[in-house]
Amino acid sequence: MPKFLDHAAPAALVATMAAAMTPMAASAASVTVGSGQTDTKRYTLSGSDSAQIANGGTLDTSGTALTLNAGAAAPGLSVQNAGTLRSGNRGIDTSGSGGSPFIFTLNNLAGAAIDTSDDAVRINTDVPVGRIVVDNAGTITSQTGQAIDFDKIDTAGNVVINNRAGGLIQAMDADAVRPGEGGVVNNDGRIISYAPANTSGDPDDDPSNDGVDLQGHAATVNNNAGGLISGARHGITSDVDVNVSNAAGGTIIGRNGSGVGSDGDGTVVNYGTITGAVDTTSVNGDGDGVDIDGNASITNYGTIQGVGAKGEKDGSANTSEGVAVGGGTIRNMTAGSLISGQTNGILVDDSNAGNAPAPTVIVNNGTIRGVAGFGIKLIGNQADSVTNAGLIQGGNGLALDMGGGDDTLVVQGGGRFDGLVDGGAGTDTVRLVGSGSFAGASNFELLNISGGAWILTGSQQYANGITVASGGSLDVQGSLAGMLDVGAGAVLDGNGTLGSARVAGTVSPGHSIGTLTFTGNYTQLPGSTYQAEIASGGQSDLISVAGTATLDGSVVVTPLPGTQVAPGLRYTLLSAGQGIDGSYASATSTASFVFLQPDLYYDANHVYLQFDRNATRYADFAQTRNQRAAANAADSQPNGQVVHDTIALMGDDESALREAYDSLSGEIHASLKSALIENSQYTRDAINDRLRSAFAGDASGPIRTASAAGVDTLPGAADRGAVWAQAYGSWGGIDGNGNAARLDRNVGGFIVGADFPLGRGWRAGLAAGYDHSDLDLDGRASGAGIDSYTVAAYTGTRMGPWGLRLGAASTWHDIDTTRNVGFAGFAGETDKASYGGNTAQLFAETGYTIERGASTFEPFVGLAYTNLHTRGFDEGGDAGLSGRSDNTGVTTSTVGLRASTRFDAGGKSGVLRGMLGWRHAFGDTTPTATQSLPAGSPFTVAGVPVAVDAAIIQVGFDLNLTTRVKAGLSYTGQLGDGVHQNGVMAALKVAF
Repeated sequence: MPKFLDHAAPAALVATMAAAMTPMAASAASVTVGSGQTDTKRYTLSGSDSAQIANGGTLDTSGTALTLNAGAAAPGLSVQNAGTLRSGNRGIDTSGSGGSPFIFTLNNLAGAAIDTSDDAVRINTDVPVGRIVVDNAGTITSQTGQAIDFDKIDTAGNVVINNRAGGLIQAMDADAVRPGEGGVVNNDGRIISYAPANTSGDPDDDPSNDGVDLQGHAATVNNNAGGLISGARHGITSDVDVNVSNAAGGTIIGRNGSGVGSDGDGTVVNYGTITGAVDTTSVNGDGDGVDIDGNASITNYGTIQGVGAKGEKDGSANTSEGVAVGGGTIRNMTAGSLISGQTNGILVDDSNAGNAPAPTVIVNNGTIRGVAGFGIKLIGNQADSVTNAGLIQGGNGLALDMGGGDDTLVVQGGGRFDGLVDGGAGTDTVRLVGSGSFAGASNFELLNISGGAWILTGSQQYANGITVASGGSLDVQGSLAGMLDVGAGAVLDGNGTLGSARVAGTVSPGHSIGTLTFTGNYTQLPGSTYQAEIASGGQSDLISVAGTATLDGSVVVTPLPGTQVAPGLRYTLLSAGQGIDGSYASATSTASFVFLQPDLYYDANHVYLQFDRNATRYADFAQTRNQRAAANAADSQPNGQVVHDTIALMGDDESALREAYDSLSGEIHASLKSALIENSQYTRDAINDRLRSAFAGDASGPIRTASAAGVDTLPGAADRGAVWAQAYGSWGGIDGNGNAARLDRNVGGFIVGADFPLGRGWRAGLAAGYDHSDLDLDGRASGAGIDSYTVAAYTGTRMGPWGLRLGAASTWHDIDTTRNVGFAGFAGETDKASYGGNTAQLFAETGYTIERGASTFEPFVGLAYTNLHTRGFDEGGDAGLSGRSDNTGVTTSTVGLRASTRFDAGGKSGVLRGMLGWRHAFGDTTPTATQSLPAGSPFTVAGVPVAVDAAIIQVGFDLNLTTRVKAGLSYTGQLGDGVHQNGVMAALKVAF
């Protein structure tokens, strides 16, 4: 860097003249200035001489205080100052040259001071062999010259300057330290240069004094924690190369220039703060944090900043950069690292706004900021590289300008740009590494995504194409022009617009449902995958191609959560304006559908997806006959029926499927038939009881009642008409059989009748009745309420001990059923039906009466045929059933023994009676119902069976209330084949 006017020259000349007029210095093997002493003599040290100034001692001279003889070998010269060394010229200087070796050590202890008019310490000769060590813990001050000046040392590696914590090295109007060739400065204290304020307004009067000035030498400066290097112009500068390390807590500042500058190459490692600034009085100022005109190696963990500039240089306005270099490597290492310039964050040029002499590599993990200009600006045609994982910010709206040349921009995950990114001239490449988002750049020809997941926004164009490598994912949310190649193992998704594409990996439009639009052609290569998402109502991902779509690879379909897939519903996956060439090799689904498979359909310009039934039958998961019937019925429904489609989506949960089939079966319509057939016995039993009662007594005479003593007291009623009534109630159930569920039932009703004698021992009558049944099929969430109305005709006779009883009855039923249908995936509904039915029955019974005193025994046998006809019904609803009319016929035979005995009680006569029998049923003992689901095929389910073999027990009594009125009460039970029933009957007969 060019130096301004050297203000030290006139002062040095005055000092030299004064020295010439001063008496010659004394030679001394050693010099000691004791505490409290003041010595005004000047001394020359040679060989191994030493000088010691004690604490409180003063060496105060008008000329150079200590002269080191460098013309002869000096194996061990040393100065130790614990007091004060003051000089009107130089404090320590050399005379002569060529002495070898030349070894000199200066220890300026804490509290000690070296204060001189000219240079405080100067070695004015080269030291080819030897070593110079300055160790300062006190104060070294020069008023007009350098505090330390080793500029004449041209042999590298022989100088070490240690400025300890608390130490101060300062020059009031010159450079503070010039370390010489290969010198090493280790600073834990303060190194400061000052300059008078420019009061003339002449740019030549701007300060030129630096904190550390390497002049034409290469040297090393280590500024440690707590250390300060401050220059009136530059903090540290060199005409050639510089090597600077600034520790955390260290500060380097150029108060009207660069923090660190070099007209050659340089290496800077910074953990602290490096600042380039401008002062308030200078005309010109170029405040760069680091300014290296040649190749730079800059590693920053802390802050490098240029905080201002003013004036001009060579007719151009000065600018303030965080870093200004001619090329090399710049690394901004951590998230907290900052490179900031009041104009540009980083400027790469020839130091005069021309082309940079060398290529540049910039790696940013922190922040690079141009407050008023570019974040980074590169000038020239070098092949530069910028890698950004942090923030690059341009206050003028331009974050990065890469200039000419074939440049590379690498954007890593978390990398951000505040402002435009311009690749400039040349063939430039963007590489995206890691995962993040990229808003795009102008004047880049190639885009390469080498890994991770990337979101592209804005409008981007890459004339030489875009490549997504294996492991990479590209999410296009804006527009992307250029030929796109998606490699095997890579993913393309988003909702943006692209040019043309070749996909060897995976394409997945949208996030949820979305569309990728291609303005050119689209090709899927063998081994590629189209991952398509679908939603309810036919919504799906879409690839929209303006040109031709050439297809291969496979399709993988993913229903979004909550999607109600509809079998047979078509989804449009791809459209191509110029037609389709080829087809996909396969289609699969990520969802588990036991009964469905995805199929693809094509026309000239579209690809459709549709879920169709596969070869697995619904009934494959059924366990019972009724479940299989209901499953087949649902399977027979067409697509679009709610039950059919819901089961198709249920998966392979066997328990859930079987619950669904049971819920759909409509089993109540079959099981209620068993209840109605069982209920038919109440009419038969009531009429048979009436006929037996009418012919009670001996076989030939009129019916009589008797006292307990056996005396006739009341004529019999066989020759009279009679009106009778019987009320009954019963409760019980029919157990399930592994196919049909248990049916619980209760019934209550009555029957009334009237009969008359016909002569020749016959009686005939008519009866009518009503009952109501409540049926609960809890295992199928079903039930029924049935109102029944009965009319009957009967006749009977008594021929000696033989009795014969005959009858016929017809019962009309009003049936109301309720089914609560619900299963996995089906919201549930209540299906109701109201329909009619009729039970017709014929019955006969014969018995042989055996009298034994007051007791009577009757072995008997009975036969009945019952036919139940039910009409059709229609429940309505998505799971509602339509039932056919049906007939169920059952024949029963009963054998048993009745016994009775007469009694008197409280002046009333009566009969105690009982019965034990066995009933066998055959015919349609397991009733069925044939029905169908909406638009489905008919299916038949079986209900709970009528008991094939059952034991019957009855106990009760009849009481003659008057001569014409008789009342009775009895219990009847039935048990067998899973049927258990308990009944109570009350009877009343009035003779007339």
